[in-house]
Amino acid sequence: MPSLKVIGGKFKGLKLEMLDLPITRPTKAILKESLFNTLQNDIVQYGFFEAFGGSGSVGIEALSRGAIEATFIEANPQSFEVLKHNLSKLPSTNYRFFLGDSFTLLPKLLAQSNLPSILYLDPPFCIRENMEDIYQRCFHLVQEISNPLIQVVIFEYLSTLELPKRLGNFCIIKQKKFGKSSLGYYMKEDQCQRKK
Repeated sequence: MPSLKVIGGKFKGLKLEMLDLPITRPTKAILKESLFNTLQNDIVQYGFFEAFGGSGSVGIEALSRGAIEATFIEANPQSFEVLKHNLSKLPSTNYRFFLGDSFTLLPKLLAQSNLPSILYLDPPFCIRENMEDIYQRCFHLVQEISNPLIQVVIFEYLSTLELPKRLGNFCIIKQKKFGKSSLGYYMKEDQCQRKK
């Protein structure tokens, strides 16, 4: 089984397993490094939601770097077993994990959150079969977020996609490209004004 490692923080070097399936696409180390360089020490103030969790490598990286807690959602049963196995390696237990559809579970979990939180969305690329509308569904999900404690939304997406400038109460503040994948950062509108 292929593996990858936690690249920073208190779990640095921890080996994580991942499924070698056409449906899985590991987040590149360079992209993860850039993500956490952008978040820097702010991560310690937040909970972290990883939808379409796969092996859980991004959320585990967030925990490694001090996130208060992490919540993982994965729909594929095989990927979910790998996620569970990876989480079982952590010395701490400040995480939750759910087997199911992110579009069904996430709105409920976000609504119930009582922590300032970051939402990380890395949906399957829209070029995959039956995934043509995946980004539109994600955009709609973000537009519907009403919990003011959800502060930041980050998309990992296909670089050819153009992200909307606004999604509900969120506005885009930064985008960075890494070959076929890119990162897009959204913040609450009142925070956007301070960033400008």
